[in-house]
Amino acid sequence: MAEYSTYGSVAVLQVNNPPVNSFSYHVRQGLVDGLEKAQRDPTIRSIVVMGKGRTFPAGADVREFGTASAGMMPDLLSVLAAVDTSPKPVVSAIHGTALGGGFELALASHYRLAVSSARVGLPEVHLGVLPGAGGTQRLPRVVGVKTAIQMITTGQHIKAQQALSLGLVDKIVKGDLLKEAVSFARSIEGRPVEVKRISQKTVPDADKVQEVVDAARKTIVRRARGAIAPMTCVQAIQASVLPFDVGMQREGELMAFLMTSWQAPAQQYAFFSEREIRRWSHPRDKRINFKTAKPRVIKSVGVVGAGTMGVGITISLLQAGLKVVLLEVNKKQLDRGITTIQKTLSQKSASQKMSLLTTTMDYSALSDVDMVIEAVFESLRLKKEVFKKLDSITKPQAILASNTSGLDIDKIAAVTKRPDKVVGTHFFAPANIMRLLENILGKHTSAETIATAMQLGTTIGKVGVLVGNCPGFVGNRMLGPYVTEAVFLLEEGADPEDVDKAIEEFGLAMGPFRMGDLSGLDIGWRGRIEKGLTTEQGPPPATPPLYRRGNRYCPLADMLCMQGRLGQKTGAGWYRYEPGSRAALPDPVVHQMIREYRQEHGFKKRTISSQEIVERCLYPLINEGFHILDEGITARSMDIDVTYLFGYGWPRHTGGPMYYAERVVGLEKILRSLESYQAQYPDHHYLQPSPLLRNMVAKGTSLAALGTDSKL
Repeated sequence: MAEYSTYGSVAVLQVNNPPVNSFSYHVRQGLVDGLEKAQRDPTIRSIVVMGKGRTFPAGADVREFGTASAGMMPDLLSVLAAVDTSPKPVVSAIHGTALGGGFELALASHYRLAVSSARVGLPEVHLGVLPGAGGTQRLPRVVGVKTAIQMITTGQHIKAQQALSLGLVDKIVKGDLLKEAVSFARSIEGRPVEVKRISQKTVPDADKVQEVVDAARKTIVRRARGAIAPMTCVQAIQASVLPFDVGMQREGELMAFLMTSWQAPAQQYAFFSEREIRRWSHPRDKRINFKTAKPRVIKSVGVVGAGTMGVGITISLLQAGLKVVLLEVNKKQLDRGITTIQKTLSQKSASQKMSLLTTTMDYSALSDVDMVIEAVFESLRLKKEVFKKLDSITKPQAILASNTSGLDIDKIAAVTKRPDKVVGTHFFAPANIMRLLENILGKHTSAETIATAMQLGTTIGKVGVLVGNCPGFVGNRMLGPYVTEAVFLLEEGADPEDVDKAIEEFGLAMGPFRMGDLSGLDIGWRGRIEKGLTTEQGPPPATPPLYRRGNRYCPLADMLCMQGRLGQKTGAGWYRYEPGSRAALPDPVVHQMIREYRQEHGFKKRTISSQEIVERCLYPLINEGFHILDEGITARSMDIDVTYLFGYGWPRHTGGPMYYAERVVGLEKILRSLESYQAQYPDHHYLQPSPLLRNMVAKGTSLAALGTDSKL
């Protein structure tokens, strides 16, 4: 696991633990044994530590998380202490990525070399912990507290050239890394080691540490959205002004605090889920899964529609090196789309990527592509027309995908002669940035088509989730009760900013009303009109104002749209917006409209706590997740969690809505809260607890048991 070899006076320890040379127990033991062997050999005057294969050691072995091996001695602290205190100079030779414990190993070494393509960083904050092997103590001694806070609290990776400029790397080498490292090691033999020990250095501008921390705190707290790890990292970094052993003790105490918190397991669950999600299976037929279904090879993709979504999808495909035929029947829209694509692609690769793009206004140009992704306006009638054309023009084996956010895939597939090759591919805006891809299977979608859609997601860097066909699929279906309850809260006394504040303090990136203004209120309005719930002039004839089809209904959002307040794009929605600004400002006009609405319908304003807002909005959302699992729309609760983590800004430190429900709040508390609210609001049907939730509480079963393919 740590191979020992000698080159004259230089001992070389090469970590060999594919794929990323992580610090498993055997690697740790091998490094300690190798260091001791080098110390005993009088002919050895210097030591090189490096990785074999594709990278320098890239951190902890995630396969050991939660196992006995993780705690076996020597631990990483012992390894790094042996490196730091070595009387013979230790040189870390870095290629690939030196992350987490790998970078801490490099910082404990006396010298650091790197190839130009190498990256270094301390990303532990993303797992809800801190760099616990001296990273919070050594890094600020080199780069200062301000830069250390920036690097550690964001978990950013930096390139070798930047590391060199910060003093984290002594030299960038070209050519064979092993040869260069051995040569460098020979050149520093005999030099005093003490002055090269970072642990013995002092922090630059130590007297200004409190000032730097105070300046950073507001930004970090806002960005953390309730996560405790970032500010705990700052506390550890503050301790770097103390003697090294005292600072290390403080780092250990803070690490123990984080490790025993509920947030660290939640963030580690989120980390593993992103990888586990690739092991997909059909929600209703486990025989169809990532092992048994083989994808078609996709080399060229047609995209229909050069609007915001079509352009974003095209950029994602081009960046992955796929040939793209972009079709748009409106010449001005096509020209705007081409301009956006050119501006978005990096200057370095723009010409190369643009050479993969063909643009057209003629459907016949799609005749030979392997797959088509339709990205036209969200109208079932329009999408059916497009699919009829595609079915008649494309080659028989081509896969036809719809970028719909909630329309019936089976109805779209029914207009084709190849329903087995029709699938939903719900991208999230902006499609070239947002990582979630919700892949929707219809009742006739073949295993090959499913596998191809999932593989395409991986190819273009998306996190693909496989879901069944139902209105809104998973993400938007769960959003329904969330937004509905948020609007009901306005009837009872809350203002839009009260609801958004409570939800954002919980940790979501954006509250429901800010989110609605950003997306455009007309999208939901048009959907409600299409369903017959409202009209452009108001409620349908002979319809009670506060009920639709026997269910409670709040028309406040419809009233805004009827006034032309469609959100940011019109400068007014639930909030008002100054010209050229996206800042949501409370609007007295909306407040007055809500007050008049309450008076008209007999609602009495009351004070509503943040806790009630969070429970009334999020518990129905979670409850809908249980309905989705019960109906076989997804195979695992993890699919729901990943959908919300990557598509809806759900706070990572809570693990996802289903994880949060079970492991943070507790399913029984969720159930009892829903029952209590349902008793208060019997006509709010979203508050009726899911039969699956009731059954799980009664039997004491877990969500993990529902997804038998999961390793989590």
